[in-house]
Amino acid sequence: MEQSMSQREINNLNLSKKVAQDGMVLLQNENKALPLRNKKVALYGSGSFATVKGGTGSGDVNQRHVSSIIEGLEADNFEIANKSWLMRFQKYYDSKKKEYYDNLDDSLMSLLAPAFSMDDMEIGEFVDAPIGIYVISRSSGEGQDRKNEKGDYQLTDNELSNIKLFSEYYQKSILLLNVGGVIDTDFIEKCPLLDSVLLISQPGMAAGEAVAEVLDGSVIPSGKLTDTWAFNYEDYPSAKYFGEKNPRYNEGIYVGYRYFDSFNITPRYEFGFGLSYAKFLIDTVKISGNEQKIDVSINVQNSSETFSGKEVVQLYVSNPQSEISTPYQSLQAYAKTDLLKPSGYQKLNMSFDTKNLAVYDQKNAQLVMIPGTYLIRVGNSSRNTTVVGKLKLDEKVILRQFEHKLAPLVDPTEIKDNKVLLEQVGGVPFILLKAKNFEKAPEIKYTDYNEVKTYSSDEDTKLPGKGFNETIENVPELQQMKLIDVLHRKISLKEFVGNLSKQELIDLVEGSWKSNNSGSMVGNASQLVFGAAGETTGNKRVGIPATVNADGPAGLRLSPEYKKDGKTHFQYATAWPIGTMLAQTWNQDIVKQVGVAIGNEMKEFGVTMWLAPGMNIHRNPLGGRNFEYFSEDPLLSGTMATAETLGVQSHTGIGVVIKHFLGNNQETKRNTGDSIIGEQALREIYLKNFEIAVKSAQPMGIMSSYNKVNGIYSGENYELLTNVLRDEWNFQGLVMTDWFSLADPVHSMHSGNDLIMPGGSQDKLFSAVDNLRPEFDDDGSISIRKSFDVETFKQKYNNLWNDFELAADGDNYIRVNITEKINESMKRSILNGTVQIIDDNTLLLKGNWKDNNDLYIGDLQKSAMRILNVVMRTDRFAKENGLGEIKYNQNMELDSYFG
Repeated sequence: MEQSMSQREINNLNLSKKVAQDGMVLLQNENKALPLRNKKVALYGSGSFATVKGGTGSGDVNQRHVSSIIEGLEADNFEIANKSWLMRFQKYYDSKKKEYYDNLDDSLMSLLAPAFSMDDMEIGEFVDAPIGIYVISRSSGEGQDRKNEKGDYQLTDNELSNIKLFSEYYQKSILLLNVGGVIDTDFIEKCPLLDSVLLISQPGMAAGEAVAEVLDGSVIPSGKLTDTWAFNYEDYPSAKYFGEKNPRYNEGIYVGYRYFDSFNITPRYEFGFGLSYAKFLIDTVKISGNEQKIDVSINVQNSSETFSGKEVVQLYVSNPQSEISTPYQSLQAYAKTDLLKPSGYQKLNMSFDTKNLAVYDQKNAQLVMIPGTYLIRVGNSSRNTTVVGKLKLDEKVILRQFEHKLAPLVDPTEIKDNKVLLEQVGGVPFILLKAKNFEKAPEIKYTDYNEVKTYSSDEDTKLPGKGFNETIENVPELQQMKLIDVLHRKISLKEFVGNLSKQELIDLVEGSWKSNNSGSMVGNASQLVFGAAGETTGNKRVGIPATVNADGPAGLRLSPEYKKDGKTHFQYATAWPIGTMLAQTWNQDIVKQVGVAIGNEMKEFGVTMWLAPGMNIHRNPLGGRNFEYFSEDPLLSGTMATAETLGVQSHTGIGVVIKHFLGNNQETKRNTGDSIIGEQALREIYLKNFEIAVKSAQPMGIMSSYNKVNGIYSGENYELLTNVLRDEWNFQGLVMTDWFSLADPVHSMHSGNDLIMPGGSQDKLFSAVDNLRPEFDDDGSISIRKSFDVETFKQKYNNLWNDFELAADGDNYIRVNITEKINESMKRSILNGTVQIIDDNTLLLKGNWKDNNDLYIGDLQKSAMRILNVVMRTDRFAKENGLGEIKYNQNMELDSYFG
């Protein structure tokens, strides 16, 4: 290992710790047990030494070191009374962990294997100390969902028994939840003497130090929950169908607090909940607004005499009820104070566009404002608010007319009607809104699915393609050209792609990985940056550089060290707190700082596109990758993704790839499953967060998800990737598949999925535009290609006859050169008349070419043009051409969601 940390590593480590502390949520603090003044503690639970920094899979990070809780406590001068007991436990734990991972060495899918877990041993005797601390740890990851079982969502019998007994034994008892998502909290009733519960989440590589400073009061916890924590798992309406191959989104728009609040179901901890060592007073000073924007001014005062602290102010709006499904309330704005000293105060200004209160009228495919009274609520959690203002709209407003897109054949929505009546409120500011003063959005010009435009530099060439209306535009034939000529406007981009060969176009829309490559098939397909997930394909002839993609949402996942030219090189990236914890800060400024810091690492290591942030909605607490994502709420999710994106893309020549678009809300059967989602739920929940990020930040890329949405794979869904993403939202970047997607690459090209990652389907695309010759071994036998089937998770073998079919009465011939003795299968073909021997080294095969040239060159060109528009804004293109670098989204129109 490299001996000394770089200044970049030190700076990012400190920021990682700061973010983790800002995102820790104090759930319970009976008897004011926290903060701790006495630093002699007894420490229990495997999480104390095997602290989980983050989840597994592509969201993992290969960092230099993870600070465990015991390390952090000792560094902060805590005395661990039972350290010798813990060390014996750790030795046994480590032996079992090594045994588990040794058995995965030969597995192609070791990256996606579940994390090692082991139940805590039952504690027979407690060590004397005034304070007991117990750590509950959980991990999850890509490829598997969590389970409502002991040892996962539920505590094990040993854990529950240990916590109950230790809370009875120690004067102060502290439970630390080192978890990536919601867990069952029925231990609260079963352990009535338990003092404090602190959600430390999965806090990245500075975990130990971050926790220690919160426990001793050096830092005051200020995080708030981004999900609803229920009393019972069955309280979540999505529990009914979660885990099905084709999950039915029965709850419609009623996800998370929208359901609990609308149907008067009390949660254990509500959305937005979080305690502090300090106390705060929130006073609304002024409300003003019109048909364009609503402004709210608020004073926040720290009423504590002892502790400093930060408070998060949350603004919710209750819409008037109508025949359209409408939740009791929805988050519309939020803000976090600075650190306020005792008796200190701060004025916060929150605003939002009035049009953000619109709902989707599924019957008429319209975005509408419902006439009636809107209640503005302000507080510090979804269940602790006060009505501070009212808006009254005189008439219905149609803000935008859509076409029905992505609609299911049968709407799965079972929950439609709100069960809670809105209260009558007086004595608060009142704003009258007039329908006639609202601005209607411009008409959407939807791209026609049946139209294809092809650019051709050879009028005499017969072009492939079937099934669509093709318009051919002739462009000049260019003997020499470079992509830099397009940037300098010497030639147009359509002239450039019109002069690329079929194979060059195919290479451009495919990642660089080939299906006959050796090496890892999952998440490690880059040659330019060791350990990166993949790269695009360069073309030296015409001056197109390759670009590099790296996972994942908690930081760059790269090889920490590698050898090149006889020297050892190091790539120690920062393991940041998980996405959920970033959102638990409710602090866009600090999340943007994380983006800036990740951008610094991308520039240092040569990464062009970061495959993050992950931003799928926390529909159900058992989602295996919830830790990567932000929240159950689309506004919080979308604005956090925006902040991180703007941070990364504040650097020149690099960008993010937000994911997974769309409906990838469970890991079970994710490669083949079909998410059945109602149209209103899509518009208001599952599309909304992506829409916010696209319009507010213009990310460099979007990753389509593995799954189908309402019957069509996301990676080949024209309505999703063209009509919604580009026609409605004006997305300017490229769309790439997730790695080894089952979406048909031919359909992907037409539908708006520009880049197939990590590659490997070049032959499929070539076969769709030309005759793909069969491949043979030296003895004349047909070649066989081994590949990994992501549908079955098994190896598969394909005979490479490709587009040629042997037939004695065929009209076509193929010459095959051999260097070895003819094999038996070829001899049988000679007897049936489909093969002739020309000489000792040559065979002639008779047959027919398949009639399968269905792909239009124009669809390849369309995808290539989108990729090249991105490439021309990258640092690799600038460096190759001696240009000054620019920010990716420079001169793009960005529309802040809060106005």
